[in-house]
Amino acid sequence: MHGSTSASGAPAEGTADRGHRWGQLHRVAPLLLLVLGVVAVIGSRRLGLGELTAPGPGLWPFIVSLLLTGTAVALLVLDPAEDYEPWTRGTLRIIAGLVSLGVFILLFQAFGFVVSAFLMLVLWLRVFGGESWRWTLGLAAGGTAVMYLLFVELLGVPFPDGLVDAVIGG
Repeated sequence: MHGSTSASGAPAEGTADRGHRWGQLHRVAPLLLLVLGVVAVIGSRRLGLGELTAPGPGLWPFIVSLLLTGTAVALLVLDPAEDYEPWTRGTLRIIAGLVSLGVFILLFQAFGFVVSAFLMLVLWLRVFGGESWRWTLGLAAGGTAVMYLLFVELLGVPFPDGLVDAVIGG
């Protein structure tokens, strides 16, 4: 339901102005995704696309960023405002989650995988999930270990060296 109405069904006083002011707010997220997609297209091209038989490091990011850009354009052009939920306090939690992903990337580059993954899981489990400290610390330690074994040991994904690597000499 959008806006409030009086008993006669007409918009309540002041809601029409408020609705007009916030009417295009639903376009902010697709616009940000469009900017992110275009920046990612440019960045992935700089990595080198290679060829289909010998793909370069930028090929998959390029494909994903093209999909992101196309989706953002479709949302900007085709998606009506009625499809969106109103902004609430829950919206702030989503924004905080997205910001935490950005912080995770910065921590990942500075401290490596283990420390940043553990801190990210602690934040998400405790703050966003509302878990107790016992569960949070146990699940964060276990989750970090499982992800490390999966990505680093099993799949051989090269992560930047971090604090743990420096301590164990990796």
